[in-house]
Amino acid sequence: MIEFPIKIPAIKVEQPLGEFYVATLTARELLQTCYTIKAEILQDYDDETTSYLGTFVNKLKGNQRVRTTKRLNEIKRYTETVDACFPNSIILGANYDENGNLITNINDRWEVEEVGDGFYNLIIPTGKKLASIIDGQHRVFGFQNSEAKDMSLLCSVFIDLPLPYHASIFTNINMNQKRVDKNLAYNLFQFDMEQGEPSSWTPETLAVYFARVLAEDESSPLRGMIKLGLANTKADSTISMASIIDGILSLITSNPKNDRELMHTISIKDGRNRGTVKDVTTSAPLREYFINNKDKTIFDIVLNFFKALESTLWNHGVFTKTLGVHACFDFLKFICKSYDGKQDYNEDFFLDLFQPVVSINFESDFFGIQTKLRSRIRNILFIKSGLKTIEEVNIKGEELESYIIVLKGKN
Repeated sequence: MIEFPIKIPAIKVEQPLGEFYVATLTARELLQTCYTIKAEILQDYDDETTSYLGTFVNKLKGNQRVRTTKRLNEIKRYTETVDACFPNSIILGANYDENGNLITNINDRWEVEEVGDGFYNLIIPTGKKLASIIDGQHRVFGFQNSEAKDMSLLCSVFIDLPLPYHASIFTNINMNQKRVDKNLAYNLFQFDMEQGEPSSWTPETLAVYFARVLAEDESSPLRGMIKLGLANTKADSTISMASIIDGILSLITSNPKNDRELMHTISIKDGRNRGTVKDVTTSAPLREYFINNKDKTIFDIVLNFFKALESTLWNHGVFTKTLGVHACFDFLKFICKSYDGKQDYNEDFFLDLFQPVVSINFESDFFGIQTKLRSRIRNILFIKSGLKTIEEVNIKGEELESYIIVLKGKN
């Protein structure tokens, strides 16, 4: 139960657009006092049109994307993990109701009072929904069904900011932000390695570790060939670290994010371990090895696979491209599924599978189409190794004719 009025410390920030106040509110308080308006076209309102060059168009209402249930459920699960963290600010525009009307009633308005030395108090007098969520709606409403509603969240609160500026802020944030490089994001899992024993590592952490070893170990055929995406590192090929990690993950999990969140419901000091995800349904062929901490077995399979690849097909440039690596992991995943652990996955085993493929001319124009490179490499590996027939890879029409020509070596 929330008791109003709420009075919380705040810091004033002045920027070119205007001033706002930084404070913390619990998810429960935000859910009680905030709302969003989805972006939509207003229909059948004569006064809700805009004329330009003699053409009338319906106005747009709101500035928010439609909330997605999947995203809300993902955030809900994350809020209940032991290391949940939301350091980015929720941006609010206070003193407008859900119809876009400015609130003038002094008893309802959000206010700020100065307490001295540059510090302020943000005062929320009632539980009425009088603050629009400009940015961060999924983070806020992800707590709707969470058990962690009392978590404090960082907020940037604009007081009486006109509604058009709400949309402007939202657009600038979401249009100008650059996605974090996947290589960098994966590398940051290295911090998990330093926190606990390998038995507490998630699939992502283990895959990052394997990729780093493959990139740096002297015995690795991939040494110096993987772009780590970090300062002070370089590689002699176009293989991204992310492609290696994604490939390894495909062998041990179908949903790395879900596995991570499940494992992180238990802290390391309380005994986090891989058994937490043992009942999760997955098609990953080496899942049991992961659950049972047979990490060396997994790594040796990957290492032997790439050693055999280096001895047979590595001289073809397509295999040292990111899409080529993805195709190779597709092939490896199918191998592991097909033999289901009933095979010693040593280097000679993989050499026997690759040997018939050596006759293929991977420099031909057939492999020059970027959009088809991954599937064509994968299918050729399947067919020439004898793991699938040309009928089983389901190729038809002119594409089938091209495959036949390449397989016969007539290119």
